[in-house]
Formats: sequence, C-alpha cells, structure tokens
Amino acid sequence: MAALEVWPALDLLAGQVVRLTQGDYDRETRYADDPVALLETRLHCMPPRIHLIDLDGARRGEFTAWSVLQRLAVMGVRVEAGGGFRTMGAIDRALAHGAERVILGTRLLSDAHFAQAALRHFGASRLVASLDVRHGRAQVQGWLEEGADALDTWDTLWQVGYRLVNVTDISGDGTLRGLDEHFWQPWTKVPGNVGAGGGIASPDDLRRLESWGIPRAVVGKAWLEGQIDLKEVIPC
Repeated sequence: MAALEVWPALDLLAGQVVRLTQGDYDRETRYADDPVALLETRLHCMPPRIHLIDLDGARRGEFTAWSVLQRLAVMGVRVEAGGGFRTMGAIDRALAHGAERVILGTRLLSDAHFAQAALRHFGASRLVASLDVRHGRAQVQGWLEEGADALDTWDTLWQVGYRLVNVTDISGDGTLRGLDEHFWQPWTKVPGNVGAGGGIASPDDLRRLESWGIPRAVVGKAWLEGQIDLKEVIPC
C-alpha cells in the first residue's frame, strides 16, 4: 500500500488565511494576514506541497491569488491551485506562475467541451477535478449551487480522461469532527487518484484514509488548529 500524500490547505479570502465551516462564507475563522509567513512561523521551513484555494475567486469566477502562488512556487513548493479557473488562459497563466497543477470545478462540471479541450491542451497530470459534495451531489459556484450526482460526475470525467480528483465532504469541512466512513467508502472503489478532504481531525484520520487505499489527503483546519503536526506527516 502506497503512503498517503498529505497536502496542507491554504484557503484565502481577501488575501488572508481562513477556514470556512461547511463551506459557509458567513462562518469563517481567520488565521493570518500573510500565508507564506504563517507557513514559515509554524514550520520553520516551507512544506514540499500546498493546496492553495482562492475563495474570492471561487465565488467570482476569477482566480486572484497570483502573488501568493508565485511566492510559493519560487520557494520550490509544489502548488495545486484552485478557485475560479474557468478559462484556458487562466489555467495557462497559473502553470506559467509555477503551479504544478490546477484545480477545476464549476466550469469543468458544467461545460463538457471545456473539460475535453482543457484535457487535450494541458494533459491529465496538470489538472485536478474538484468535487465538493453535499448530500451526494457536487456543489458549484463556490459551493453556492447544487450540481449533479458526484459519483456519476466522476465516472463521466474518468471516461473523458481525467485521472486526479479532489473530493470534499462539505458537511465535515472545517468542523474537525473526524471522517464520515459512510461518505468515503464509495470513493475507495472509484478509479483514479483521489484526494480526500473534509472532517480530517487527527493523525488517526490520516491512517484510516491510508488503510482505505485513498492516495491523497487535503488537511486544512486540523493543521491550523495544531491537531495535526505537519512536521510529522510531511517533513520539509
């Protein structure tokens, strides 16, 4: 069994590091004004990889955290960037700014032509499908609108040629409640490289994901609140 790859999450709102509870923009906790300084202070070094999300971009449809992306990339951090990537030009710009891969949500799930064109142009290794799931259905427009059945959606994207998917259990996101095994069990059976997020609260949760065969985990509030020590799970 391959070791679980942990991606620390940095969610940005108005340039600040925040966490939302269950995707609710009215229930935010702010942690820092400077994302890079926060990492340096907490870890005394840069982590090898970061899951960077622009929450403003997710709502407005246009990624804005270019300076943070570039600062991290220049420091040698592998960055997967998401939040508002809805054009080929924006994806291209993110990769040019140093992103290792780009996370696609709303446009990917609503425009089959775009999904195919992006895959042809950039390749499956540079694109991550984002499925933020509530009651079994993928949410779009910054989690503000409901889309199609999430498992069916991933099956369609897999058939098209996508191989990386980040799945978020919105009901657990930002709650530190622990993993919902009922939610995750169907995702242990799907093809592709799955990244799990939402509700992860402890090293035990990471071990459970690993035991289920999930390859990647996105950890947000648990590391910001000190319940998971990043230095122990992803040494610099």
